[in-house]
Amino acid sequence: MEKKRQVNLEILRMISMFMIIVIHIVNHGWMIDLVQKGTASYYIVWFLFGIGFTSINIYILISGYFLVMSKFSSWKVLRMVLQVLFYALGITLLFWITGWAGEKELKILVYSLTPIASDFYWFATMYIGMYLMSPLLNRFAKGLTKRQFQCTLVLLFVLFSVWTNVFYWSSGMNIAGGVAIAWFLVVYLAGAYIRLHYVPDNKPGKWLRAGIGFSLLIPISRVLIELLLMTPLGKIPVFEDLLWGYSIFYQYNSVIVCIAAVTLFIAFINMPNLGNGKAAPLIRKAAAGVFGVYLIHDHHYIREIVIREIGCYDWLYHWYLVPNILLLAVIIFVAGVSIDTVRAFLFDVIEKRICLRNQCERFDGWLRKLWYG
Repeated sequence: MEKKRQVNLEILRMISMFMIIVIHIVNHGWMIDLVQKGTASYYIVWFLFGIGFTSINIYILISGYFLVMSKFSSWKVLRMVLQVLFYALGITLLFWITGWAGEKELKILVYSLTPIASDFYWFATMYIGMYLMSPLLNRFAKGLTKRQFQCTLVLLFVLFSVWTNVFYWSSGMNIAGGVAIAWFLVVYLAGAYIRLHYVPDNKPGKWLRAGIGFSLLIPISRVLIELLLMTPLGKIPVFEDLLWGYSIFYQYNSVIVCIAAVTLFIAFINMPNLGNGKAAPLIRKAAAGVFGVYLIHDHHYIREIVIREIGCYDWLYHWYLVPNILLLAVIIFVAGVSIDTVRAFLFDVIEKRICLRNQCERFDGWLRKLWYG
């Protein structure tokens, strides 16, 4: 029998995906580009955008936490690849057939046919690569003592987070702001360490306060950088790079984002067990569709046509800016989970007919023989 998912972390997984939707609405909806600096809407938009940067790290922490105690399964890889292909190609064909796509670009079709290789969904590409590396990461993690593991994580944190924030003008340790598999592996190991060595203290409040506090520091950091650049120091060329991209702290591997993600993750680990509640089955069911929500709403045509056609930028400078963003995020989340639930049911029916899982298990057996000689 499949072990039931921990409801606390499934709630966190859903919150993480909800935040991803919000930052995509703000970004792909042109709000970041069109909002006027110094207005209330400017600070609201950058606030929502900033606190959402913890979401990717949280998602990977959850994966490392569970996968470190799991066996590698080629069935899981194949299922993820087929799910990505289903949405990448399916949505593209839907837009082409209906004419919603306008001009049909052959490049988009090619990318949709090879979504993992073409980086059509950058997160899916990195995540699958991380999963393929998970057996080696797990063996490495379990082979270290607690002290050795701590030293390893500190070293990785200094090299790939602290270094890139302190020496932000240098490309020596550049990992594209955390949008690289190297960073995924670092965060995976952090999740694995928490699973193997962290003992919950049953004090979620202190961790939650810390997580919220550091999350708030992300948008605050941008405001402070902007104020700094308005002083005579702003004329020094090297300080201009503080706002590289969105800013040195609006990156998945920034020090603030890392600490915020880890403390929020630990807060949910320490929360009372909700596994026996009446809503637990529904939460687990909804959380199972979270990856599908990402694949649907971050498809090229959805974000470039649908989200922009909604005209989210028209909400700027109005009292309903935040309510509309949150309402649209809820609609996207619920619709995405509903669609992916149907997709999962169809996949299960097909899989049972062709016994694809059994074939993958035989392949896993061959891999184990190859590994152990």
